[in-house]
Amino acid sequence: MGRVKILLPRLGETMEEARVVDWLVAPGAAFRRGDVLLEVETDKTVVEVPALAGGLLVAHLVGPGAMVALGQPIAEIESAEIEGDKIEGDKIEDKDTPEGSLPAAAPQATKAPDPMPRTPALKVDPGANTDLRPAASPAARAVARRAGVDLATLIGSGRRGRIQAHDVRGTLGNIAVHRSGVGLPIVLLHGLFDDHTGWRDLPRRLSAAGHEVLAIDLPGHGTSAVAKDFSEMVDRIADVLPRGQMRLVGHSLGAAIAVRLAQQLGARVDRVVLCAPAGLGARLNSDFTEGMLEAQTTAALGRALALLDTGPMSLAALTAELARLKACRAGHAAISDAVVRGGFQQIDITSDLASLECDIAVMFGTSDLVLDWRDVAHLPPHAAIHLIRGAGHLPHLAAPDLVFGLATRSFASQRRRADA
Repeated sequence: MGRVKILLPRLGETMEEARVVDWLVAPGAAFRRGDVLLEVETDKTVVEVPALAGGLLVAHLVGPGAMVALGQPIAEIESAEIEGDKIEGDKIEDKDTPEGSLPAAAPQATKAPDPMPRTPALKVDPGANTDLRPAASPAARAVARRAGVDLATLIGSGRRGRIQAHDVRGTLGNIAVHRSGVGLPIVLLHGLFDDHTGWRDLPRRLSAAGHEVLAIDLPGHGTSAVAKDFSEMVDRIADVLPRGQMRLVGHSLGAAIAVRLAQQLGARVDRVVLCAPAGLGARLNSDFTEGMLEAQTTAALGRALALLDTGPMSLAALTAELARLKACRAGHAAISDAVVRGGFQQIDITSDLASLECDIAVMFGTSDLVLDWRDVAHLPPHAAIHLIRGAGHLPHLAAPDLVFGLATRSFASQRRRADA
């Protein structure tokens, strides 16, 4: 076995560099020829990089999110299939075999097996697909692997039935996917006690404008399992995000998660739209959280919802909402306890916001009874602030055209303008 470095291969005619999306083989793990080592994003798509020889992965030389030039070293491996200074045609940097390595065992004489009766060869249509795996894009395989979805159970919407990433996400009960055109994917993250249906008409409007839209239930909400803390909530959402660039739109707790995701994803996020974001100030109205968690009657729920400024609701609507909240109460309680205690927020996104290079747009209602709109004073100078006079804690519902415009229209980076 010799230690060598693998270089990033050319994965397309126009490719000169690629961004590392995710490593699928960890340091110290063995792999076989044909195993997918990592996924990279080129200028056209997400591509799997297979191993051209078996071996042991020693170290990653580049991490997720890194831009790698064609021919740059990406990993160091121990390989048993070295031929001179090459592995199956890939250029590598050879190193001396480490001291103490065991010599190859001498081949043992073995008895020739008894001859097997010959069977007629099967005639194969040269145009037939003999790959038993379902046809699927690399991004679809990555989402399915993380979510535990069997691709064989899906019907693809792509050319010739190829399974796309949105086909996989559409099978997950905690994600509503709206098919798209050519616009950047937009991810919608709702607030505490809500679910992905709370965005009302916004997903349909964004999809009609040509965007793929993912409206995701936060952990502990809808059908999504509970997370133990804020960091795990962020990680769980990150696992199902689309590849490549995207825009994030979040409300309240979802807005705080959007900011943390943007900080982690870097250039993959070109804009965040934050509606009454949590994590800017110290206080949060505990009457609201306690009222939502403890309501046993429609009257009690109505008093809690009044703090949101939802407007009048019929008895039938209140009854349905109370039933939904009771079904999710254990998850809501766990998440609520992780992010607010005694009226004080347990999360702070101000430093994350200050580090963002992407566009930042913030909406706040000046009559918000859950959070204090004056917390916008803690925003960085490159953030665009939109105050909705008289609106409560749901500014995106009070000004639907504004949030639609902020999520879809193109405008120069606020940070670049502020720094100019």
